[in-house]
Amino acid sequence: MGRRERKTEKRKQVWMAGILVFLMVASGFGVIIGNQTDELKYNDYKFSIKDNRYVTKINDKEMFFYNLPQQLVHINLSSATMNKLKESYLIYMTFNPEEDPSLPYIELARFELSQVLGKSIVNGVLVESEDYALPVITCANATLQTPMIIFNISSETSIKDIDNCIYLNARGPEFVQLKDRLVYSYFGVIQDE
Repeated sequence: MGRRERKTEKRKQVWMAGILVFLMVASGFGVIIGNQTDELKYNDYKFSIKDNRYVTKINDKEMFFYNLPQQLVHINLSSATMNKLKESYLIYMTFNPEEDPSLPYIELARFELSQVLGKSIVNGVLVESEDYALPVITCANATLQTPMIIFNISSETSIKDIDNCIYLNARGPEFVQLKDRLVYSYFGVIQDE
C-alpha cells in the first residue's frame, strides 16, 4: 500500500468518525429535547417554566407549582378527602411552631394554599407559641364543614384523613410537594379515586 493510499484511507476514517460523532451528539440532543416536551405535559395540561417554577393554566388562570403532576401521583389522596375540602366553607390550617427546620416550608405551603383554595382560611398552631400570635387549634375544632389541614412532621410523606383532620405528613421541602399534590387534585389536574 502506497503513501497516497494510506492518506486516502486515513481521510476516509476521519470523515467516518466525524460523521458518527455528529450523529451520536445529534441523537443525544434529540432525546433530551423529546424528553423535555414529554415531561411538560400531563393529560390536557401543558406546563412551562417561569420564575423557576412550573406554570399551567387552570380555569383560564396561571397557576404555579414546584413539581409536575407526574412526580406526585404516587402520593395517595382520596376523592373523599378532596370532596371534603371542596365542599367546606372554611378550612383550618395548623402546625407545631416548635418544628424549626421545616417551618419555612410549612409557611410557604400554608401561604400558597390560602391563596389558591378560594376558601376562608383560619390559621392556628397546635401549641401556644411566643413566636406566633395565632390561636391554638386542634382536631377538636374540625367538623365536616370546617375540616382541618395539619402540617405534621413525619419521616413518611403522605396525606391522611382522620376524623375531618387532613394530615400532611412530611419533613422539610416535602411539605411543598404535598401542597402541590393537594392543589392538583383540588382543580382536577390529577384525578383521585
